[in-house]
Amino acid sequence: MFRLIQLHTEAGVPRIGVDPDGYASARAALAHYRTAPATYFAVGRFDHEGTLTEVILDPICGLDGACQRPASVIHAKTYERLCERCASGLDVLTVPQLARRLGIACRLAPSVARFRQTALGGLRAPSGNRIAREFPDHVHDPAWRQELCMSLTQSPTALNGLLIGTGALSHRQVLDLFPALCALGDELPDAIRSDLTRATARPLSPAGVAGLRLGLHP
Repeated sequence: MFRLIQLHTEAGVPRIGVDPDGYASARAALAHYRTAPATYFAVGRFDHEGTLTEVILDPICGLDGACQRPASVIHAKTYERLCERCASGLDVLTVPQLARRLGIACRLAPSVARFRQTALGGLRAPSGNRIAREFPDHVHDPAWRQELCMSLTQSPTALNGLLIGTGALSHRQVLDLFPALCALGDELPDAIRSDLTRATARPLSPAGVAGLRLGLHP
């Protein structure tokens, strides 16, 4: 049996949530996962007793698949899948390291299609990577936030950088930066602010975490 799973941290300890719907195959579960990748972390394989025995990760970089490069590592705090290029300068885990952290076997699913370079992929890596890397040190700067919002308008794939940047903040950083985070939430482009606001109904999803940390609520 296969089910979709979520992953978040509590006091630095990874916690897994399980969606109740079951699937007969990993392929079927992955197909459903790809309809809402920001909501779930991966596909879980469960034995006949309901014990999680394996975590199967989507093989494509990023939450939205815009990069289209094969994923090779996992962000150490947000657990987003990243390719080598998008992971540059970020704190990451290899898949075996992720398995040791979770105490569960982990693997990447077989590639669904041959990698194709796209215009979106070319935009996503530098903008999203830069946003994630600079986020904790610059979110207090109104000029930087304005530049971020412009990037989100011009290249929606930069949203991945925002999700990584907010998700990677420690609880202490969230408290210290909360006024600036709320200011950014108010300044976001309308469509993105609306999407993140709706996502707060799923507080364990990457988009839900970002929305809550940006002070958004329905």
